[in-house]
Parts: sequence; structure tokens; C-alpha cells
Amino acid sequence: MNTRNGCSQFPTLLQILTYILYILIVIMTYIHTLILEEYFVHDIILSFFVSISCYFFIKTTISDPTDCYVIQQQKNRGKAFDYEEHQLTQFCDLCIAYVKETTKHCKQCNRCCEDFDHHCRWINNCIGGKNYKQFIGMIVFTFLIILYSIIVNIRVINQYNKQELQTLTIYSKYQNSMLIIALIFLVLEIITSIFLVKLIVFHAYLYRKGISTYEFIIQKRNNQVQPSNSSEFNIINNQDSKMDIIKNNQEQEDQCTIFRKEKQNSQIYINQVMIKKDESINSSKKNSQNIQKKQQLTQGESDDSQKEGVIHFQSQKIQTNIDTRLQKHQLNNIDVKIPKITQLQ
Repeated sequence: MNTRNGCSQFPTLLQILTYILYILIVIMTYIHTLILEEYFVHDIILSFFVSISCYFFIKTTISDPTDCYVIQQQKNRGKAFDYEEHQLTQFCDLCIAYVKETTKHCKQCNRCCEDFDHHCRWINNCIGGKNYKQFIGMIVFTFLIILYSIIVNIRVINQYNKQELQTLTIYSKYQNSMLIIALIFLVLEIITSIFLVKLIVFHAYLYRKGISTYEFIIQKRNNQVQPSNSSEFNIINNQDSKMDIIKNNQEQEDQCTIFRKEKQNSQIYINQVMIKKDESINSSKKNSQNIQKKQQLTQGESDDSQKEGVIHFQSQKIQTNIDTRLQKHQLNNIDVKIPKITQLQ
């Protein structure tokens, strides 16, 4: 498997600009330190910063942050690989290999980066677990170089205002040019230093939170998407609640209709019972009249008292039967209560 890093890939425009700007700042700072009286001390301090910065810069650029398990599987193609022994739960379809949970596939580098943080376009390489510390060292010492260069350029401009550059034979002829160059580099260095300060503060924040740049971006995207989803979810819940209310009201209306029909049926039944009661009373009266006529024909007037007693006894018996049937029906009859319909709000 070929090693992939910032130097093995085709250089990008930002990578070329980074090299050019870095070299120009270092060279012009060395030139400007010669104007200062204590230039020897400045050269030592600047050389210390430049050496450490170059070390971290080279280490970050040439490092290969590819997942070690991907390298192992690609070297041993055709051989069995026990991913359960290494507790690997993810599989990369592009690399065709099992990877760690914190490994992500970088589209720019087309590889799986172990403990992926981000892809740095300035050095054209991925930043992961294998080169993250070197990356932090690179940006910190690059910031110190730029900060030191800002101080040197400010002192050069100050000497020009005091006309001290005219005493130096080397710069006496080019003092105006040196001033313009110092001003240009001062503006570039201030802009670059602001960018580096924000980058250092950002990674200090990530270190405190215990997350990577990739995880921070994913969380930010999720926070931007969540409000719209929550509003849609609330709308759906409101619609569902309204549908439930409508459904409940419809069920209550159906129950009311059934109760009304039962009440009507019970009223009809009561009316029929009353009609039957009247008919039975009338029939009992007719029967008593017929019995009375028969008794008048068969018996004499002496039996009038006995006849009246028999008729009174039969009429009481019929009345008792009718009252008993009505009481039984009233006990079986259910008192119907119509529920109130919930209004849709």
C-alpha cells in the first residue's frame, strides 16, 4: 500500500500559497532584524521558532493518518481477518476494510483517517489521531513566528519615522521601499495572526469539550435541522390531536343517536303496555258486565250481594296483575343519559 500524505498528493492552490507566504514572512523577518541594533538576539529567537515550526510543519504534512487496521487488511488481502478480536464494528465500503468507530473516510484524500478530526487544505493532508499533536504544535509556533514578525515590522516603521534608517548605509537608498514592504507584510501578518488565534482558541474549546472538529460540525448541522423538524413534529401532533378530538366527538354523537333510539323504543314499549292495560281494563269491565247479566238471568235478586262481591274480586285480581307487570318493566328499563359532546377547540 502506497503512503498517502500532503507531499504525495497533487498540491492544491492553498498549499502552494501557504508555502510561499511562510517562506516570505521568514525571509523578510530575517532581513528586517538586521536593521535593529540587537539583531543577533533577534536572529537566535527567530531561528528557534522557525526550526520548531518547520519540524511540526513537516511532520504534519508527511504523516500518514490512515487507519492502521485498513493498512493491515490491505497488506494481507486474501487472508482471513478477525475483526471481532479487534472489536471493529464498522466497515468502509470504499476501502473494503473494517475500521475503528472514530475512523472516517476522507473524500479529498480517498482514505480512512484514524480518529478523524478534519482535512486541512493548507497542508493538503488529513488531521487525525496520528498527527493531531503535530498540527497543534505547527499552528502555535507559526503564530509565534508571525507575532514576532509583527513586532519587528513595527520597530522598522518606528525607526523610519525617527529617520534612523538613513544612518544605515545598506538601507539608506531603499528606505522607502523597505517601509512599503514592512507595511504590506504587517497587514498580511495581522490578518494571518487573527486567523491563527481563532484556530487555536477553537481547538482549545474542542479539547475542553472532548470532541473533534468533525463531531462539532455534525452537532452544529443537527442543531440547525432540529428546529424545523420539531416545528413539523408539533404541527403533526396538533393535527393528530385535532383528529382524535373529531373522532371522539363522532363516537359520542353515534352513542347519542343510539341512546335516543333506545329511549324512543322504550317509550314506544311503555305506550304499548299502557294501551294493553286499557284494553285489559275494558275487557275486564265487559266480562264483569256479561257475568252480571248471566247471574241476573240465572239467579234471583237475592244473590245480588254475592254477585257484586265476585265481580269486585275479579276486577281487583286483574288490576293487581297489570300493576305487577308495569313494575317489572320499570325495573328492567335503563335510565338513559346523553353525554355532552366535547367541543373542538
